[in-house]
Amino acid sequence: MSKKEKKKKKRVFGKLLLLLIVAGAIYIGFKYFKDDIVSPIRDYLPDFLTESLGTPTPTPIDLKGITIRCTGGEWDKLDSDEEVYRNARETVERKYNVILKKVDVLDNNEELAYMSIVDIIKNSVEEGEPATDIVNLGSGMLYAAYFGELLPDVTEYASKMNVGSAYKEAGTWKGKIYGISYDNVRNNMLIVYDRQYIEKLGLEQPYNLFIEGKWNYDDFEAYLRKMKEKLPEGVYPIGMDPYEWLSMAAGANGTVLFDNNGNINLKDEAVVEAVEFYQKLEAEQLAYPMTASFDEYGEIDYIECVSGLEAEEIVLKTSFFSALPENKEKYGIVFWPWGSKVTCEDYYLTLSDNYKIATTNWSIDAPIKASCEKLGVDPSILTALIYDYQAICQKDTVDMMHKVWSSEKTGRALDGTEINNLFNSTTVSLLYEWGSERFDPDFSFRGQCFRSAGYESLCGYADARECLGKWYEEGLVEIESPFLVY
Repeated sequence: MSKKEKKKKKRVFGKLLLLLIVAGAIYIGFKYFKDDIVSPIRDYLPDFLTESLGTPTPTPIDLKGITIRCTGGEWDKLDSDEEVYRNARETVERKYNVILKKVDVLDNNEELAYMSIVDIIKNSVEEGEPATDIVNLGSGMLYAAYFGELLPDVTEYASKMNVGSAYKEAGTWKGKIYGISYDNVRNNMLIVYDRQYIEKLGLEQPYNLFIEGKWNYDDFEAYLRKMKEKLPEGVYPIGMDPYEWLSMAAGANGTVLFDNNGNINLKDEAVVEAVEFYQKLEAEQLAYPMTASFDEYGEIDYIECVSGLEAEEIVLKTSFFSALPENKEKYGIVFWPWGSKVTCEDYYLTLSDNYKIATTNWSIDAPIKASCEKLGVDPSILTALIYDYQAICQKDTVDMMHKVWSSEKTGRALDGTEINNLFNSTTVSLLYEWGSERFDPDFSFRGQCFRSAGYESLCGYADARECLGKWYEEGLVEIESPFLVY
């Protein structure tokens, strides 16, 4: 055999070997990731086989040029000239062969202006012509949509999506998933303070005490007493909006006010204890004393409280993470203290699972059940379409949703470098990331019974148990007619 023929055979053998290696890698990759593939039509091969690119979505699906009407949130920017929205629209329309149309469910109708979006959609469904096909709904209106059975169950599809569990939990009602949140559900309500001011007072940083597991009600009260001794006249250790304390402190003590199983928990002992504790702080001047004025019918007409970052009368304040100014390194953060319904054996990682960061302000994107039936489109396909649109419009958020999923899957903690850089503190970074994993949806945000319970007990100083019991009964009536509350 000539040298030329030998070289030729070697080249052929080399190419065959390379093809076998590539084929084997593809097979192994597909076998490994196939359980994580999210596809409403199981026979379609996914576009992506790697975790790093986010949730896999199906190859193009031909919906025959139908019009999909959308409202709320990022859908209201469908007609925007901004490149990101134009790109998102064009990509989704091309991939699914649809026309995306922004709709205003109010339709400039003054008669509808006093109704919630859920009311309008419900009425339109009953009339046989849903006002929209895809909707973004805030937490305050979600339970009305659930009670009205306006959203389809997408559990089978959504449960396999490669997004963090909190984003699915935000759209879960009584164990079924109806939508996904594309909000930053990690945007927690925090207790915030000036780190340098705490140093100046000669006190331990609150986040260190929390991490050491020394932040139960007794520890917290003792800390506030030390602080009070060092503060000038007219300045209080802590100030709070009554509803913020009611919701957040209840979650930190083991329950949320209105959970995603449909339970109103105002009478729960964890809530009673949280209210009585703050009443004690107010009575002993450890918390800014909230006040209320009453109208001629004996109902609360006006409340006065102090809680925000600009308040000079208090040291421990409240803020959402996203509302903090750019100079975040100035601030320390800590979560709410816990009462007797939560246990902590040592440091914060031993806190019992029922310690929750109650989250009251979020939204989900979901298809309308009646629209799916009328269009003849499986709800999972519209759920995939929603993801594809949001993955372009809100790339950073969707990337984080996937990072959280990957962290949960592997058991590896998220890289807290970004938060660490913002606060210039590894301790703050650890605490923030931990708190983000304790998300628990609280549907009480728009319910008048919950706000009234907070106002009367913490501003009007009504007996906690009696007051919470009264508004619990009111709440049972309120949720029977959820379309009247928005």
